[in-house]
Amino acid sequence: MALTGKARAVLGVLLLALSSACSDGAGSDDARKPDTDRAAIHVDRPSALADERIRVRVSGLGAHDRVTVTAGARDQRGQPWGARGQFTADGDGELDLDDTAPARGRPYAKPDSMGLMKEMLPQRGPGVKMIGSGDAFSYHPPSPSEQRSYQVRLTVTKDGRQLAGRTVERRWLTEKVRHRKLTVARDKVDGEMYTPPAGERRRPPVLVFGGSEGGNSGEYAAALLAARGHPALSLCYFRCGKGSGRPNAINMIELGYFTHAAGVLGREPGADPERLAVMGNSRGSEIAQLLAQRRPSVFRDVIAYAPSDKVNGPYLAGASGRAAWADRGRPVPAGPIALDRVRGKVLAVAGGNDKMWGAAGAARTISGQRNARGERHERATYPRAGHHVNWFPYGQPGQEGGADGSIVATSEADQAARQDSWAKVLKLLGH
Repeated sequence: MALTGKARAVLGVLLLALSSACSDGAGSDDARKPDTDRAAIHVDRPSALADERIRVRVSGLGAHDRVTVTAGARDQRGQPWGARGQFTADGDGELDLDDTAPARGRPYAKPDSMGLMKEMLPQRGPGVKMIGSGDAFSYHPPSPSEQRSYQVRLTVTKDGRQLAGRTVERRWLTEKVRHRKLTVARDKVDGEMYTPPAGERRRPPVLVFGGSEGGNSGEYAAALLAARGHPALSLCYFRCGKGSGRPNAINMIELGYFTHAAGVLGREPGADPERLAVMGNSRGSEIAQLLAQRRPSVFRDVIAYAPSDKVNGPYLAGASGRAAWADRGRPVPAGPIALDRVRGKVLAVAGGNDKMWGAAGAARTISGQRNARGERHERATYPRAGHHVNWFPYGQPGQEGGADGSIVATSEADQAARQDSWAKVLKLLGH
């Protein structure tokens, strides 16, 4: 029997309703399938400073979908680094990395949106150091003087098929922070100066330098300090490159070199030279403490990472070395460093699993001393962390340590130490 036009219309409505009811049913296969046109990665801050955390969430997945989330970036040599974890979405197809940990606790155990970024390791390739080699190695993106930021690519895949991707920017500098290169020939010091615009109130400037690695290893930290309003100079005192005019060993390096650098820094716009702080890592912690003790009119506070509590001998100077440091041409003798003339505070940051030297014990000795006002210096020690507790959080993963001489990956503990101690550093500087 042929249907009338009105009957055909009614039948069409009934079929459409039946189809819709089936597709919306709780037991439907379609309800469990990821909608690849809708899957998306959401971050609360697509562009943030490199020491700031972000929150990562994925939407548009199928109910209880098992997916792989990956974070990847390239270092200053172009070598890819990455980390990945397997996660399960909730019943609504949502995945919040601040609420969900990766399966089997790999590569990290607790829910953390920053977990994958903190656990990145170099991908296998010729000459690439890996966990288990016993060597210390870190992620170094292009320097702030080369690039004001670097990118991290986040992806979500299922069964080898990409469902979503998102690039986040990790910034060293805010837009108005200025950079200029200092040279011995022109400025009598070698370094990278980062200067924020002059604000309503002047902030403590910070002189930053590293340890036995030489070069300008403090540049990333200096840039981030400038982004937070502090004029900062990453100073190179040895191994500064051919033609730099600086030595290639820690041997009779003059305190006057650092004092002159402090003078240059203290004249920057927005700097309060009366509150100038010095930040030194490892061997650099020695000279940082000496500067505050012997030049209290110039330097106020000290941040000493992985410190020594005494002056050690020359480094890479051979048999001809007299002393590591010199004061007006006279060798600074090896031995304990007094801190009773320091105008401000020394904050010693150390790991208890430091295989380089006894930094935790040195931190205890430092915090047991008193400054010129009779106040005790401070320490922040982290039992499981290694030698790489220096600088800011969320950077430089991959390092190894182990005070017992074994091969131990200390990156997770180091990351936690940097996150906690960076807040203490900023507080010391007036934040």
